[in-house]
Amino acid sequence: MEHIIIKVYGSVTPAGEDMLHAVQQVAEESVSLEGNMLLVSHEGVYFMIEDFIEALKPHLGKGSEGRIDYIDMDEWTLTRYRIQDGLITRSQAGLNQVMDYSGH
Repeated sequence: MEHIIIKVYGSVTPAGEDMLHAVQQVAEESVSLEGNMLLVSHEGVYFMIEDFIEALKPHLGKGSEGRIDYIDMDEWTLTRYRIQDGLITRSQAGLNQVMDYSGH
């Protein structure tokens, strides 16, 4: 049984086939397209998040929105990539902080 240490979840809109094909080069089995929304869902040992974000960037436009959460269970951190009007901002917090903030 594989020990899951990385979890990645998120969505980006609007998305199309070009965006899907670009990120499939990095995370083929972890991405899908539902209408105009790109979905990412991954649980495993490794995920190339920086390469994924770089593949995504050229396909973002003024109206692009979304977020990608990268959870590292080993480091006990959540790194959030927030997409607003085509710009990506990155923030990081310890999972204990995230749990406290959300009331868990």
